[in-house]
Amino acid sequence: MRLAHPVGPIRFTPSRVAPISPPAPLEHAAAGVPSIIGQAGVWVLVALGWAVFIAWWAVVLQRESARSFGVALGLLAATLLASATAMSLWTRHNIRVARRGKRGMSSLYIPMRWERDTLGRPLDLPAPEIVRTAAEVRVVLRGSTKAYLIADVEDL
Repeated sequence: MRLAHPVGPIRFTPSRVAPISPPAPLEHAAAGVPSIIGQAGVWVLVALGWAVFIAWWAVVLQRESARSFGVALGLLAATLLASATAMSLWTRHNIRVARRGKRGMSSLYIPMRWERDTLGRPLDLPAPEIVRTAAEVRVVLRGSTKAYLIADVEDL
């Protein structure tokens, strides 16, 4: 079974329709001034939350021995010290690499070459000034060359 190929280029975008403008930003209702009772209620809830937090820590600290509390603080201090040391060493390493100018390929600018497409076919491109103002650009295959054509106004 042989598949039928289109005679001319296929249109993927409607060219006879005016471009669709972006949607208008949503109109938000002006926020009113919150009531004093509402503000006081929020502050009371925040204070209650902190009171519960402090109360539970008081329970924990009363049940734990001074030795276990010291061990916990020591582990916390060791973790902070190890993190600060690792960050300092990593920062020094990055500064040293940056001074040498050998950052690898990740920050190297690679210019685009518009000679071939990803399949290796040569490209036939029109002048950039014409393409920027064209209403429609068609992509056709001429032999083994991929050609970008500016559509005539009569064809639109």
